[in-house]
Amino acid sequence: MGRHSSDSRSFSVAGWVIAAVIAALVLLGVLIWWFGFRTTEQPQAQECIQGELTLPVAGDAAELISAYNASEPVVRDYCVTATAVDDAARAAVVIGEAPEGRSVASSTPVTGGTAHVLAPAGDITEEQSRAGADFARFSQVDAPPTTTTTEAAPAAPGSTLILFDTSAQSAPVNAQASEDLSRLALELGGEGQQVALWNYSSPLNPGVTQGWRTNVSFSDGTEAAQVVQRFGTGGVPQTRSAVAAAVATAAEQARATGEPVRVLVVTTGTAEDMDEDTFRNAVEQARGDAPVTIEVAHLGEGERDAVLAELSTPATL
Repeated sequence: MGRHSSDSRSFSVAGWVIAAVIAALVLLGVLIWWFGFRTTEQPQAQECIQGELTLPVAGDAAELISAYNASEPVVRDYCVTATAVDDAARAAVVIGEAPEGRSVASSTPVTGGTAHVLAPAGDITEEQSRAGADFARFSQVDAPPTTTTTEAAPAAPGSTLILFDTSAQSAPVNAQASEDLSRLALELGGEGQQVALWNYSSPLNPGVTQGWRTNVSFSDGTEAAQVVQRFGTGGVPQTRSAVAAAVATAAEQARATGEPVRVLVVTTGTAEDMDEDTFRNAVEQARGDAPVTIEVAHLGEGERDAVLAELSTPATL
């Protein structure tokens, strides 16, 4: 007897189709994890390429340290952690009075006092000194209305000639000073000043007889801010002859514009290239009756030039 076909049909799904759908969903989940969660975590692991760096801070700085660490600072690819120390001799930053016998790279007003960033020396490395400068900038507040020293900060409209010591002994402080001077040049230009930039050391090339280089003429500070970060170091600091030449150019600028000119000398010391009386006479003759002032920021461990100090007022970067 023959079979009759049925009018009902089976709509069940084959098992291999179900397995394929499940495998596709699993694969999709893996891809979402791989390109989503994994890529969001990876950059965090790359933030501290150079590793961890401890920044020792002395003085009354508990609140400053807490706020700085909360910002999770990274300086030159180091993850920095500020920590309090009792002995200023072991610190890279001191809040309050600057310690005696240590070279101060920069001073910045902060809540509760002044942050003195110390130049690399002893156990304090150049990386810690850079981190100290970052700590000071992070903690910076407006300076008080009265000060006891002349700050190397934007002044009234006029001109500033920056005379930068790039001798071999400036190497430990060169990087930080370059950054500070670059910032200063932009600030001065923003205040309407004209900024010129010279660097100096003993002659480094055959046939060269003078130790100073007139890199950037008086302009709005932009070019000076760029050029100051390109200098190498070498030779000895023939400061006196460079200062006398800079004062002469500053006097010309003052007479041409009818406005005062400041010569900002950033120095690590003096390798004597003029005796004291010759230096005094050269500066006074170069200045004449022009409204030219000299300010000096002494960096590093070199001996201070007493005659230069006599002819100038102090400045900090």
